[in-house]
Amino acid sequence: MIRAFFAALLAAVGIGGPAPAPAPVPPAGPGEVPASVLGILWNETGLSKPRLVHFKPLTLEPTGRAMPLRLGGGSATAVSPNGRLLAVGTAAPGIQLIDLRRMKEVGYVKLGGTGWVTYLFWEHSTLFAAVQSDTNGAVFVIDPVGRQVIQRHRLQRAILAVEHGIGDIVLVTAPRNAIGPVELTVVGGKGMSSVPIPNVLGGSETENGADGFRARQVTPGLAIDRAGRRAFIVPSGRTVAEISLDNLALDYHELSEPVSLLGRIHRWLEPSAEAKLIEGPQRKASWLGDGLIALTGADYTTVNDSNGQPEVHVQAAGLSFIDTSDWSFREINEETSDFTESGSTLLAFGDTSWGDPAAKGLGLIGYDHHGGELFQVLKGRRVGWLETAGDLAYVVVDERRRLVVDAASGRVLARAVLSKPLSVLPD
Repeated sequence: MIRAFFAALLAAVGIGGPAPAPAPVPPAGPGEVPASVLGILWNETGLSKPRLVHFKPLTLEPTGRAMPLRLGGGSATAVSPNGRLLAVGTAAPGIQLIDLRRMKEVGYVKLGGTGWVTYLFWEHSTLFAAVQSDTNGAVFVIDPVGRQVIQRHRLQRAILAVEHGIGDIVLVTAPRNAIGPVELTVVGGKGMSSVPIPNVLGGSETENGADGFRARQVTPGLAIDRAGRRAFIVPSGRTVAEISLDNLALDYHELSEPVSLLGRIHRWLEPSAEAKLIEGPQRKASWLGDGLIALTGADYTTVNDSNGQPEVHVQAAGLSFIDTSDWSFREINEETSDFTESGSTLLAFGDTSWGDPAAKGLGLIGYDHHGGELFQVLKGRRVGWLETAGDLAYVVVDERRRLVVDAASGRVLARAVLSKPLSVLPD
């Protein structure tokens, strides 16, 4: 995932030296290929640190100076609005501050405790961080100029989803090691406040008994209407929770889609004669504007086959749009299990094959924010993950191959073969 905001801090964080900094790379215009993209080059042995690198956009060949990251670096990133600084989450946990023009560390903020930085959001003079450990979570508000933590909030709950508002971040949390009612938490300049959402369940639970290991997970989607200061929690049923980010007032809405169509996403709740090992719905939501929410996800089930061996079954939830003006539910396609946004294009994809070589996929489909199809490429190919930088989408074929796609037109621009595993970071 890989988010960003912050205003001119270059001098404030003590960047200096006898040599002038090189001129920043100008951003590419719409439809143009940038001079370079930023990414992380991963080590293959675990004996060396990951490196922050600029890559040629079509070949993904490293170019220029590489910047070694700290241990565990790259779990989350955020770029300052002026494009000069990068915050990188590390193990320990902590945040590494890097001058992108010089590819040099200019500060480090130690957060304390245990876990990994899973989310960063940088706005004005404030940096927000979410940390998740095996048992619970934490949220930090950081002064990156003074390189110090100004708020620290320990959560005795598991973090399911995080998004940013305006001047705050919004989290959905669940009970630790259990499935139960979720809570919505807002962290901003006034501290932390939470509201329980009794009608929406989330979390995970495990059982290791005579019948073997069993696990359930339930993850609702989170969408933020930043202009309207509203949050929406969208589970796998017909009920949507709407919460005001100003006063945490809660309201519920029922979707108008017939139960016969939505009912299939409740099957994980029903007993089965088969020995289910892992099961549960996962949902992803995003606010598109004009009152619309995009929704996708997948339902996971593991059953024993005829030989008694566990076999994973994954059913895509499809891509649907929720209209919050009348709470209607419109299915766009049935095969999507994930999406990402690139400018005004919603890129839909999904791979529910779990390694089945005979399985086909929907490829990559571009939609506008009202559900109109713009293009479909790689039809029949399984697309399990992609990364975006500007107007470019990098479709992951495998660890060493990427397809470079123009996210606005769907045109395949190049096929890149990697010398080492890497991840492309968003602008």
